[in-house]
Amino acid sequence: MPDSQSTGSFPRKSSPELDVVEQVNGSFGRWQLRTILLIFLCKIPSAWFTTIIIYTAPYPWKGELVCHPADWNVSRSQADHVDRNHALWQDARSTDRLFNVDVCNAYSDSLARGFVRRHGQEWNASESQEPGGQPSLPCAHVEHRTDYKSLISQFDLICSRRVLVALTQSFHALGALIGGLMAHSALKKISPRRLMLLGMIGQIFCGNLTGLVDTYQLHIYFRCLTSIFCALMYTSGQFILNDITSGKARIIVVTLSELFWSMGLVLLPAISIYFDNWSYLYVAISSSLIVLVWLHRWIADAPRWLLRHQRVEAALRQLLESATYNNQKVPLTLDVQLTMYANDLDQKSKQKHSYCQVWDGETKRSQLVYIHLIWGGAMVLYNIILLMIRNLGAEQVHVNTAAMGFAEMVGIFVGLYLILYTRRHWRWAGNLMIMAGLSTYLVWLLPETERNSRRVGLELVFWLILKIGNSASIAVLTTCTSEIVSKEKRVLLMLSVISFSRVCLVFCPLLSCLTVIHHLVPITILATMGWVYGLALRRLNRYYWNTEQPQISQVPTPNTYRRQSAIILRRCSTLSSDCSAYSNELLSNFERNMAVSIADIWHINFHPSSEIELAVDRNGGEAHRAHSSETI
Repeated sequence: MPDSQSTGSFPRKSSPELDVVEQVNGSFGRWQLRTILLIFLCKIPSAWFTTIIIYTAPYPWKGELVCHPADWNVSRSQADHVDRNHALWQDARSTDRLFNVDVCNAYSDSLARGFVRRHGQEWNASESQEPGGQPSLPCAHVEHRTDYKSLISQFDLICSRRVLVALTQSFHALGALIGGLMAHSALKKISPRRLMLLGMIGQIFCGNLTGLVDTYQLHIYFRCLTSIFCALMYTSGQFILNDITSGKARIIVVTLSELFWSMGLVLLPAISIYFDNWSYLYVAISSSLIVLVWLHRWIADAPRWLLRHQRVEAALRQLLESATYNNQKVPLTLDVQLTMYANDLDQKSKQKHSYCQVWDGETKRSQLVYIHLIWGGAMVLYNIILLMIRNLGAEQVHVNTAAMGFAEMVGIFVGLYLILYTRRHWRWAGNLMIMAGLSTYLVWLLPETERNSRRVGLELVFWLILKIGNSASIAVLTTCTSEIVSKEKRVLLMLSVISFSRVCLVFCPLLSCLTVIHHLVPITILATMGWVYGLALRRLNRYYWNTEQPQISQVPTPNTYRRQSAIILRRCSTLSSDCSAYSNELLSNFERNMAVSIADIWHINFHPSSEIELAVDRNGGEAHRAHSSETI
């Protein structure tokens, strides 16, 4: 999930004056690439811990659940016959929730017919009636006949206890909320690199305990603790990414960090097929972090954090390593400059900024409310879409999970394109979500047939459309949210929106329980939420857009191109003083093959060349020079 968002964001436009760290590091290089790839790898186990519920609590397959009725109204002779020949539980009805059959009750008519067919005697069933008219009996016990030992079979999470499956995911979201707030406070004292290591070690310890405990209460407790350490790991990792990159490279790195989260979704099905017990799957995923602990030695620390805490020597050592790998020039007085810069950062860190300053009115409060609601809706969609894979059928769960991962990758690249190459990224992200949300309503037009592979595949298409739009909008949110406030408020704003979205995540898993009404109810709610927050994204477009991206000019016709280029060439063929008002590009080293932008072509006046020549003939060079100064 995009829990990967750190509480430290960045400005879209870098300052023209580079500080000494950026001067030595550069915006991107081989030194940054090593750290970036290692931090990206941490996304994979984070994705596994978030979506592992898909495989630890899968929906039962057909014939895996057997209902044992609590009581029957039978005669003594019939009961003796049953005891002598066949146990009552062997006539129990094998049911399955995959095809919407109620596993929580046994229909007495069906059981009576089964008894008569087996023993040739009449069975006097209970006459308790359900609202549908079918006599039924509640199950005293449900037998799980499955080779795979899941959370559902171990803790009997069915019928009235099915909400406990969603509760495990709620505790994971609660851990992410607590971990994010703890990371924000811990980074004031603990270096990001060390905090990242603590998060890895904590995940190994608590993750293994989550899979080895034998009570449900301990399971959700350790799952919450695992999520806390997971949040500490990826929040500190994101802090390092923001500190060692700059400019467009930072935008690309932060956006593509979600790509490895998607890779985790694709790899999880491949791992799960090797285990027939949910406990073993937890142990395998948790133990994989041992590799990351070993690789941690090559992860760099945040140089500005080191300077802010007066650790100049460590920062100098790190910058010298960076300059060596990136082949950058190093100032001869680098240690002196770092000392001065450390003092400046120390002075800035003493300036206290309260959360209330975000709402001081500099940015309209309505816009801040919009961005919080957008984040909440986007995160709910992101997580619930993944969890609802369980609803599409246990037989296709591996393929469906991988398909969701690939759809998320597509959405990430779409979002990156909107950020880098469009002026109105908020509007385009909103349009994408509106189209995805409204088109998802078409899922109700699918015929009501048995949920075989073909039916599940058609339904999956609509989930994928919603997933692509949601991932693209999250990419825009991750990168561009901070632009709506001033620089000193960005950290607090990101902390606020991410914390609010995680509060929403604590309660949103309960939406998966609405399948008892109809299996399409959750996707309908999510589609509605999608186009509503798409409208809110369009609302933000009225105030913010990418001013660095030039507006696309009108395409000139060949005749217009010839006319305007002839004017430029004619004017620049005179003395350089005649072109004093032209841009530097036109003044420098005029040649016959000089190239100009389409915007320069349109900026030339639209007088026909004959009029220009007439003006030159009448007024001479002075008239031509004055006219050039006014029009270009």
